[in-house]
Amino acid sequence: MQTAKLSVIDAEQQVDSVEDKIKELTYTIIALDVENTHLKDIVSSNQWDACDIEIEDIQDTVKELREQIRCLDIDNQALRDSRDMFQKRNAELVRQLKSMMRKT
Repeated sequence: MQTAKLSVIDAEQQVDSVEDKIKELTYTIIALDVENTHLKDIVSSNQWDACDIEIEDIQDTVKELREQIRCLDIDNQALRDSRDMFQKRNAELVRQLKSMMRKT
């Protein structure tokens, strides 16, 4: 009985360890993606025949636009989730209404 309890504890610790590793790897992937995007922006802005001030302006504009896109993507996902929730509620209410109409 004692070994069964220990193996359950070991399994839970392994699950926690795996989840922590997944979170760590996810964070690393996101950080690398952000860095990769930043480097792509620098390379693309340096391909233009522009002075340093113009290049800096280009990089700032691209950075601002990427942040706006990120915020809009978050808002868009929130709106989709809300829409899906309301559609499910609506479908459930329609089913309840049909059921009540059949009973009467």
